[in-house]
Amino acid sequence: MSMQMNSMAEADRTGLAAYVKFQREQLKWKRGLLASMAGVSLSTVERVERGEPVRPDALQSVAGALGLQRDAFTRPRPELDERQQAEWLDRLRTWLETHVPVKVAPLRNEAQLRSLAETQFVVFDSDLGEVAADDLGELREWLDLAGFIRATVDGTVSPPPDRGFRMRTLYADIFAHVREMERRHGAVCLVGSYKAETDIEYFTEAQVGVLALRSKGNNPAAIKVDTLFAERRIDRGSIAWDR
Repeated sequence: MSMQMNSMAEADRTGLAAYVKFQREQLKWKRGLLASMAGVSLSTVERVERGEPVRPDALQSVAGALGLQRDAFTRPRPELDERQQAEWLDRLRTWLETHVPVKVAPLRNEAQLRSLAETQFVVFDSDLGEVAADDLGELREWLDLAGFIRATVDGTVSPPPDRGFRMRTLYADIFAHVREMERRHGAVCLVGSYKAETDIEYFTEAQVGVLALRSKGNNPAAIKVDTLFAERRIDRGSIAWDR
């Protein structure tokens, strides 16, 4: 009985090690940064990622630094039977099948704005909650305007803008808003785009823009994040904002 329990504990630590390393790398954190955010030593993080025993309070600190509940790595877990294990694997498989990785980068140049303006939908996300809601709402309006004007320039809709109008001026206003939003909230604005399936008749595939506001307080390496996960299929009713 004792040998079985030790084996199970070792298996749990191996899974935890892989999970912590995966989450750290997704955040673009080095081990030293995770240690600093958790308030533990670098050697503690190294032991966690090697699957070695670590004090429960240290595991709780690591979980908290990764944005999880502090007891996520230490609370008792009931042993799953075969049916429950199969159900858990099915949920994981379903998530992987319904989400795709999207390459993102900080919003810094006109090419990125043009790409967003040319998408059929833009999905917004933020880890700052209501505190940044007004700024994101204003950014939605700016991008909506940019998308509409580009459509008039391309002849998709009419009338075209006045002869004296310059897209570069509009882009400069958008960048000014983004810079102020990032400064005010201590955040970085990440953008990208991808092709997604839709539930719209005669419009089964769409180019979807992704705009995510990420707090540097939550993740000091937020500016280095280069991949986010998005829904493979976009339902029109679930779009936060669309054109």
